[in-house]
Amino acid sequence: MPTLPFTIDAELLRELGERLVGKPHIALAELIKNSYDADATQVTIKFLPEQDRIEVSDDGHGMDFSAFKDSWMRIGTTHKRDRRSKNLGRQMTGSKGVGRLAVQFLANRMTIRTVPGSGGHKWLEAKVNWKKAVEARELTKVTVAYKEYDRNQSDTLVPHGTSIILSELKDKWDIDSVRKLASEVWWLQPPFGSPLSDRDNSKDFFRVHFESTEDYTKPFEKQMEAIKSIWIARLVGRNVNGRVTLALEFPGEQPTVHKYNIANFAHNEGRFNKAKNLNNARFEIRIYDLSGRQKFGIKVGEAREYFATHGGIHVYDGNFRLPYYGLSTSDWLKLEYDHSHRKTVSQLIPKEIQVPRALNPTLGRILGIVNVNTSEEPNLKTMITRDRLIETPAYEDLVSMVRYAIDWYANETAKRKIEAKKREVPTEPTSLKFERVEEVLEQYEPEIPKNVYQELHGKVQEATLTAKTNQELVLEQIGLLGPLATAGISALSYQHELKKQFTYIEDAIGRIKTVQKSASLKKAEEFELHQNLNLLSADLSSWLERAKATNSLFDYIADADNTKLQHRFRAISVIEDIAAQTSFLARGIEIDYRQLNDQLYLPEASFAEWGAIFQNVFTNAFNAMLDSPHRLLHISSRSHEKSREILVQDTGQGINLQEADKFFEPFERASKISAERQALGYGGTGLGLTIVRLLADNIGCRVQFVHPQDEFRTAFSIQWRETQ
Repeated sequence: MPTLPFTIDAELLRELGERLVGKPHIALAELIKNSYDADATQVTIKFLPEQDRIEVSDDGHGMDFSAFKDSWMRIGTTHKRDRRSKNLGRQMTGSKGVGRLAVQFLANRMTIRTVPGSGGHKWLEAKVNWKKAVEARELTKVTVAYKEYDRNQSDTLVPHGTSIILSELKDKWDIDSVRKLASEVWWLQPPFGSPLSDRDNSKDFFRVHFESTEDYTKPFEKQMEAIKSIWIARLVGRNVNGRVTLALEFPGEQPTVHKYNIANFAHNEGRFNKAKNLNNARFEIRIYDLSGRQKFGIKVGEAREYFATHGGIHVYDGNFRLPYYGLSTSDWLKLEYDHSHRKTVSQLIPKEIQVPRALNPTLGRILGIVNVNTSEEPNLKTMITRDRLIETPAYEDLVSMVRYAIDWYANETAKRKIEAKKREVPTEPTSLKFERVEEVLEQYEPEIPKNVYQELHGKVQEATLTAKTNQELVLEQIGLLGPLATAGISALSYQHELKKQFTYIEDAIGRIKTVQKSASLKKAEEFELHQNLNLLSADLSSWLERAKATNSLFDYIADADNTKLQHRFRAISVIEDIAAQTSFLARGIEIDYRQLNDQLYLPEASFAEWGAIFQNVFTNAFNAMLDSPHRLLHISSRSHEKSREILVQDTGQGINLQEADKFFEPFERASKISAERQALGYGGTGLGLTIVRLLADNIGCRVQFVHPQDEFRTAFSIQWRETQ
């Protein structure tokens, strides 16, 4: 049977090149990726519209004739797949072998000048006429003219590298189009969080320069740097084999760390399964508030326009941007869809940690990057156009990983708003209202008869003074309320202690009666009488010591000055006093505050208020450690800029952080107290943490349970910001 070979139309060159690109910066990106794969540390794009040409030059290892013939001239080669670069061992960014054809989108002619770093004394120049190549009809008949030169023929050649010169440009370029192209080229690499920009000695170090008759990139870069820094929240996450570590940071605060597994929803089974399709990925997402006055003189209108164009979450494959992601038309995470439909219930995060009205931010308020490497991910693939990822299970994992982080941020933000509302005074202080009446009255003074004005002004001033006095009295009572309530709770411990002490006293009375009966006994029995008196003395001494220790619980509110005088106390002084006062409740628990900064001052408040806070926190920790083999209460401090924090950690039974907030509600307890523990003086009514938060809010502090350090099971944080 006769056979016929396939023939290939040269039009395929256009199909594989020009029509797979669609935008100039994507065509340039293909050349830049080739430079990266050639171990270049720098690539320069020279845009010369007045000369009708674009030059892309790098300092990579270049090509000798053999490499040019076997690799560059072979369309669709897979020589880069699953391989590392020749000199630096970089993971290759190309895999389809058609990227070099993309330049047809920009120009009709291309000249290649390449100088190999090793392998002889020749350099190569090749020229391609794309028009003639397509007109050749048969792809196998398309030729490229080339010539080899001795290196010493030109003193202008670089030691090694490749230059691509594009001429007979297909479009006319004006100032606006060049400026737009420059900004798009700037986005080819991640704007932040990229190892390529941070490690000058790394094998991955790589810079892209854009040169033209006017420097278009510097103004853009300057604007970008300013806008990047005005974020109100930042999410940084990393996935390792399906386990994600996420850090949420607000300006001036310590990051909150959260860990979760990437999960895929099994629709047929109606449940989530742990995903194992995506091995490694990382992301950084910054959230912005584009209302009101911005820092660094950035105009709100300019910021909004910038985010409308460049906002969103961009995906980078091997540190080069996949153009589809980050476009305003690309809602690959369905953020805009869910926001417009007011969806506040996440399908990813556990229901028990969700709060009402947790609405995610829109793309117009987000600037983020996601880093993956399809060369190292067997289940993650790009389309032949290399502008987006194929929707494989690994891609679904990527979506779940990033969307979970944003949903979690939305819930954390909603929680903060709820807490802030709790701290807000429900109504404006009456004294301020009277002061505003006084201001309005003064504005209309010329229109009011003098005697009437004087009478009204006097009455308003009198009312203002009365309101201020009442307001100060209320605040003073609030400050005293917490310590008094704590004293009531401490009285429960006092009651348990007294019950024990009553038994001691009854025993002592019994011994006294025995002594009285023994008074008429013979001298031979005086020895037994002496023993009974010694035991009686020891029991009474023990009772006196415990009674004094119990009574010391109330020392911090016994002095009137402690409840009224507002002062900035040294933290270590307050903690030493409270540790001493509660020592008999510690029952041998070690209290370590060596890592507490002895120069740290607490926010202004009365000693009674701070005493109530620390006494409640300490006794909760003592209770939690009652059955622990290793019992340690550790108090430390840490600072970041103007943020201050005291951390109280223990080795007790631990607490579920996802349920921690409810323990600040009245009558909520972390665990039930057995009768045996109650007999030892532990336990209360569940008001301790409610009182702590009430006092902390009044002082201006934030209290919460946080992730403990490795050695501990529970960590209680007291945070505040210095105002000076």
